[in-house]
Amino acid sequence: MKDFDFSQIKHYKLYNFIKTVFRPLVKLVYRTKFKGLENVPKGKGTKYIVAINHTCAFDPILVACPKELPPLHFMAKVELFKNPFAAWFLTHMYAFPVKRGKGDTSAIEYGEKILNEGHVMAICPEGKRIKDKDGVPQKAKAGVAVIAKATGADILPVAICCDGKIKAGKQVTISYGKLIKNSELGLDGENVAPSDIKAAANMVMGRITELWEAEHNAR
Repeated sequence: MKDFDFSQIKHYKLYNFIKTVFRPLVKLVYRTKFKGLENVPKGKGTKYIVAINHTCAFDPILVACPKELPPLHFMAKVELFKNPFAAWFLTHMYAFPVKRGKGDTSAIEYGEKILNEGHVMAICPEGKRIKDKDGVPQKAKAGVAVIAKATGADILPVAICCDGKIKAGKQVTISYGKLIKNSELGLDGENVAPSDIKAAANMVMGRITELWEAEHNAR
């Protein structure tokens, strides 16, 4: 695998083309329903992270599909980049690799660079795909809170909800919640303890879970 270039944020025309092509296909194959799109910040005046529960490999496509969403720079597990073609495609779709469970500072710093340069980053706080057969969101890792603290970014919670595993033909609802302001995370000041980071990450995952439960209970 060719090493990912973490030195600069690159721009690719393929992303918008693929998004345009995939949008009607996604709606057809997965019977998607999008809720709360009015909560997505408009324009480039808001620095924010999109935080999503991790249900399947197509989460990035499902969440980024609506035209209201800007290009999303996704953090993805490094194993997906081992195949040269997959690495090329993922890179051109603004995904970047992270070594899970190893405190990957390169990926964290790249995420910070994305936000500080005015782009939008997306992350699955759980750090791995949900194993629960009903898709119940799991506990969050610290990464989303670490990046939010370092950049001052707000967080847009997003829940993907489906009855059981996501498969073609099933209805999938993507619910975009109200923006969590950085000041709500309790990460202000210099004396932020690890417990504060954990609490902030849990708050984010809590908001995602609330969105998921609201949709799940309405079915």
